[in-house]
Amino acid sequence: MPTYIGLQSMIEISQHAQNIIGSHDAIAALETKDHARLLVISDSHGRYGTFESIVRGYGANCDALIFCGDGVSDIANLLYTAKSDKKLAACVPPVIAAVHGNCDPSSYPLDKGTLYFSGMIELKVNGRGILITHGHEQGVDYGVETLGLEMQVSECTTAFYGHTHVAREENFKNFKIVNPGSCSRPRGGQPAGFAIATVEKTFVDIAFIKMEMGSDGVTECKIWNPY
Repeated sequence: MPTYIGLQSMIEISQHAQNIIGSHDAIAALETKDHARLLVISDSHGRYGTFESIVRGYGANCDALIFCGDGVSDIANLLYTAKSDKKLAACVPPVIAAVHGNCDPSSYPLDKGTLYFSGMIELKVNGRGILITHGHEQGVDYGVETLGLEMQVSECTTAFYGHTHVAREENFKNFKIVNPGSCSRPRGGQPAGFAIATVEKTFVDIAFIKMEMGSDGVTECKIWNPY
């Protein structure tokens, strides 16, 4: 049964299996939607202003928001702020699949109720299985092999993870494994950023987006190749 956190005109804030946020209809529509777009963000670490600016800029054109952990407070703040900000609410995708990271609690209070976060989610998008996790329990600092082995026993062919703060796309056997990078604390000389995934019937395309930062926050976003 869903846990209802509260309702407002633009967003249905309810949680269902695996603590996915959204209405039953929105989650079901995502499973069969052709040409689905996913906004993939990770490791915001409480930099809510940056997190919100990404959602404002890109969320309206995406079918789901994927959050790979370390910053679940920013998910809670987004939902709380969107209740009184119609322009922001219009930018929040109808489905949010967010996992907790090693720096997160597994639950977070909202104004009415509590948000719960799983350590791993298997999301169906356009008939394809998408695995979402933070990655610390799979030892992603040392490689993605363990994560790839977990995918072998799931129905997922694409995985999104965080933790390393390094944008990366890898192929492990027949699986695509993607880290969108960190939108707040990038490492390895990379810029802060995120990713947009386009999920087609036969493939998943990844666009990495880097953010140029100024004194007032994000000044420009550009597609880039982390390799």
